[in-house]
Amino acid sequence: MGNQQKVCVLATKDIQILSKTTGKSENEIRQWYNRFLQESNNTGRMNKQQFQLYYANLKKHPNLDTITDHIFRAFDTDHSNSIDFQEFLIASIATSEGTDRQKFEYAFEVYDINGDDMIERKEAKKILNLLCRIQGFSENDAVMYTNTLMLTFDTNQDKVLSRTEFINGCLHDSTLGHISNPFTI
Repeated sequence: MGNQQKVCVLATKDIQILSKTTGKSENEIRQWYNRFLQESNNTGRMNKQQFQLYYANLKKHPNLDTITDHIFRAFDTDHSNSIDFQEFLIASIATSEGTDRQKFEYAFEVYDINGDDMIERKEAKKILNLLCRIQGFSENDAVMYTNTLMLTFDTNQDKVLSRTEFINGCLHDSTLGHISNPFTI
């Protein structure tokens, strides 16, 4: 009685909402859900460690472990320190198949390490160092990209990037936008 494990079920209503939100068919959502459920030990929620393994396996990139904790934070929209299936599916589709704007919305969350809705130089430097290392660029390249990002995207010159400045900057500078996007790896 007291030791029974709760079985997670995806309700038809949830599938309909997810289908409308993501553009995926009911069958596709059920397939994603079954795999997510399996990887979350049938709990329907992933902690950071489970997510890191799952995400790196999905993307099939050997060096993603250095940035997945930041991606986890971006996907964890309710700040519960775990990711449920709905958070995962919406974020995963937005960052892989969504518009550039949607991808940069999530990228902003990756950069905003302290959660104050601004990107400070030290946050940009940390994330760009990780992205450059993953992509095989030098530390000097990371410094150059950080300086360029902070200089060219900071339109009001307050030495931090707002969400709007970051997204608009990425949209208007395709090269820097591509390098700055953790979801293009």
